[in-house]
Amino acid sequence: MSLKSLVTIDVGSTQTRALLFARVEDRFRFVAAASAPTHLRAAHPDVALGGIQALEHLSAISGRLLLDPQGILIVPELSNGAGVDACLVTLSAAPLVRVVLGGLSPEWSLASLQRAVASTYAQVVDVLSVAPQDGRRQSEEEWLQALATAEPHLVVIAGGIDGGATRPVQALLETAALAARLRPEGERPRIIFAGNAVLREEAVALAGRELPLRVLQNVRPRVDVEHIGPVVEAIDQRYVERAMASLPGLSLLRSWAQKDVLPTARALSHVARYLSLETPDRGTLVVDVGGNHTVLTVAHGGLLAQVVRSESGIGQGILSLYQRREYERIARWLPHEVPPEALEVFVWTKAMHPLSIPQTLEEMWIELAFAREALAEAWEQLLALWPELGRLPRAFEPILLTGGAFSSHARPGALALVALDALQPVGITTLLWDPVGLTPGLGALVDVDALRMVEVVHSRPWIPLATILAPALDGPVGLDESLFTVEVHHRGPDGSESVYEIEARGGRLEVVPIPGIGETELRRFRMRRPVDLGWGPRRAPRRIRIAGGLLGLVVDGRGRPLRLAEAEEARREQIQRWLWDIGALGSGL
Repeated sequence: MSLKSLVTIDVGSTQTRALLFARVEDRFRFVAAASAPTHLRAAHPDVALGGIQALEHLSAISGRLLLDPQGILIVPELSNGAGVDACLVTLSAAPLVRVVLGGLSPEWSLASLQRAVASTYAQVVDVLSVAPQDGRRQSEEEWLQALATAEPHLVVIAGGIDGGATRPVQALLETAALAARLRPEGERPRIIFAGNAVLREEAVALAGRELPLRVLQNVRPRVDVEHIGPVVEAIDQRYVERAMASLPGLSLLRSWAQKDVLPTARALSHVARYLSLETPDRGTLVVDVGGNHTVLTVAHGGLLAQVVRSESGIGQGILSLYQRREYERIARWLPHEVPPEALEVFVWTKAMHPLSIPQTLEEMWIELAFAREALAEAWEQLLALWPELGRLPRAFEPILLTGGAFSSHARPGALALVALDALQPVGITTLLWDPVGLTPGLGALVDVDALRMVEVVHSRPWIPLATILAPALDGPVGLDESLFTVEVHHRGPDGSESVYEIEARGGRLEVVPIPGIGETELRRFRMRRPVDLGWGPRRAPRRIRIAGGLLGLVVDGRGRPLRLAEAEEARREQIQRWLWDIGALGSGL
């Protein structure tokens, strides 16, 4: 059946968003979005209530009746246009899955498992390693004690290439099985074996009928081959299973859905992977900063790298983020002095009232400073887990910004600056902005009707925020030092042409408005310094077509890596100058 209409419900830790997609003029499109509090922190938590309220708001916005008098979603769509043909649910509000990892080597099997866990809503509570740790080897008794203390929901064991070592991995399996049997039947962890294929039958025999065991493809069948996808999927399934058991109201939302609940991070990875098909040589970066999670997803060629950083966001996750990053790292992004006491008051208030929005410019700058540090921390973890990304230029196309931190209450220039400061892209890239949080719903659509998802993506439902031109420099530059000039050629739909020259200056951001209609090209680059725009020092194509965006063209002449002044007053002046350059300063919100 070809879908005529679809509702997606994204249950976040702070907000629940409902999105309507429908066929409009023979094309499947994003139509409207609405949100409501998730109701997890209420006296009587009920995530279904947040979903119902979001759908009620969506009905009012779209003019389409979605709920019957009993508050049940109308499925399928009726002949009078009420209801929808399908519903999908994405989720990031559930408690994390506690995972213990077991493997032979920190450099191989355990590294693969760490990458798998980092891509999910889970936390590693302990690691059992056959290889010596800190100069000594763990005993099987220590493994058993670690499993008893950690009380994991999931034990994931890998190790040994196919046909390789068996005895050390067998010892890990035996210990995990014994630890599980020592737990009460209803509290036993699930065991996943993703190691040497030779041991699959033995793993099944060790588990017997009383232990929940799942055997998966070896994460490292060869030293140079990695398969973490099945482990990621298994952790996702455990996350959803526990969510169904622990989140009141989720079962009602699931009863409306055509497919199983999908973790939000997985939906984001679907979008990143599809967008990367359009630019396989450059890859795509999808950024989501929410109330309690920050998710970075890179899709580049055949590589999919993702980090789900929990207790990191601008809602209830802000307190843990502050404790990790501390005052100095947050304050370095503020244009005015904010004493530690005042910053701590903001943090505690935001953690207790995550739905609150900034009421003053100072509060907005503080919230966006936390968004920068959430992104910076997640990027550091991404590079630590996938070091090969550090050898690639940060020349993604596009960079998609979504999540609560990029909601529509902040100024577009300020949001663009958050991405530029924290991610520091190089060369030419497009910033896409998702102020209503439609990206998870769009990713969920892949599992139901991939062609409809393609239709929506091709309609470009996100707002083009800016085209970024950010050169890499060979060293420090002076403030206002000339870096290069370039001509901007615009041809209007009526054939009229305009040409003007802009100059990139050291330590500054230049914003050039680009008309939303017609065609715009960059021509005749004249290098004043050996800057690298992605084609090598002092090199650039003769013509580059750009799309512009809400801000237009933003030329970032601050260099890479970004250098902040060491003196506090000079650094604040620097931040003020950048905010002014990008049009984020003014008299009010």
